[in-house]
Amino acid sequence: MAQPNECNDIHNCRLLFDIVWGCLATIFFAKRPSATASLRDRAAWWLAECNRTLSQRLKLMAVALVAPELIVGFAAKQLIIARLFSREYDMSLTHGFFLVMGGFSDADGHPIVTRSQLSVANVVEGIRAIDVEKIEEKSKGDLLSKTITLCQASWFIVQCIARRAQSLPLTELEVATLAFSTVNALTWLLWLWKPLDVQSPIGLTVQTKPQGHVGDRPYPFGTTWLIRFGCMLTGIFVADDYDPFSNSSVPTFWCAAESFEDHFSNQTATAVVIQFLLGSVFGGIHCAAWALVFPSMVEMWLWRASALVITGLPIIFLVVGMIPERVYFIPLSASWPTALDIFAVSMILFYSVARGILLVLPFTTLRSLPIAAFVDINWSVYIPHL
Repeated sequence: MAQPNECNDIHNCRLLFDIVWGCLATIFFAKRPSATASLRDRAAWWLAECNRTLSQRLKLMAVALVAPELIVGFAAKQLIIARLFSREYDMSLTHGFFLVMGGFSDADGHPIVTRSQLSVANVVEGIRAIDVEKIEEKSKGDLLSKTITLCQASWFIVQCIARRAQSLPLTELEVATLAFSTVNALTWLLWLWKPLDVQSPIGLTVQTKPQGHVGDRPYPFGTTWLIRFGCMLTGIFVADDYDPFSNSSVPTFWCAAESFEDHFSNQTATAVVIQFLLGSVFGGIHCAAWALVFPSMVEMWLWRASALVITGLPIIFLVVGMIPERVYFIPLSASWPTALDIFAVSMILFYSVARGILLVLPFTTLRSLPIAAFVDINWSVYIPHL
């Protein structure tokens, strides 16, 4: 009879392909059009994916791979603003999300995202008159696809717990996927009522641009990459940096925060704290691979060091964020950046290198896995016997 750490029976074992496919499918599970969509709608959806929203999706994917906790913070802030929109203007949460995403545009094609635009006569009424079904049709996303995605992540987490309960080792790839699944599951919960994306805004017949308004160059012209990163990190855009009347869409990580400055400050601070704490949780899950078998000592210590970096740096960022501005906002000289700029860039580089290592190592370690890693879970032990 085969021992728990042996793999002599093909029916009780899994292949390397099964391990890799299960992990990649969990991380990159794609949302597709509704099953009831026509062939023409599906073709249009794929064309839109390849053109109008490709750049935005690539940005989100890149950030999700390097720092998925930023996506959680972004999702939390979007949910906060969407709720504020829906409650203040008596509309559904789906309408609120679509507003935050720039899904409604005025007669001139400018996104409607500020209070001043919503205060124009007939704007709120026009938005309320749009059915939720029409918004979902425009975004090509439905609750079923999101539920399936959430179930996929939850099922993977259950499998990892079951393997440890049966003293079966996880692979480094599975540990990394478990970290992504935990963070992504929370993201999907926050975005449960959010339309998939804005492939084509819903236009109103009302003009919201004030007379005599002189617009600036479209965002992000005139802003440095450090400022744009700060906007992505906090979800707060300075009002002067983004003018909806000079743009036809909203920035990828836009949260319309300046529209609700009096309501949003405390809530966004909470969202940022949660974001960084989840970053530590994400790194802490990688530390679960501390005692796993690695093909070499170099890979083992690279993994351990990188896991410690991505676990500790978010906490350091939080602590530094509590330091009074006058302490760190002092430039070394007139031509040098501030001490905070130097610190932020250094920490970002360290974090990015560590995340890069933890993206590569899960695949390099697949070349030499212990035999017990191929033993499948014995689900029969969880089935009651009469």
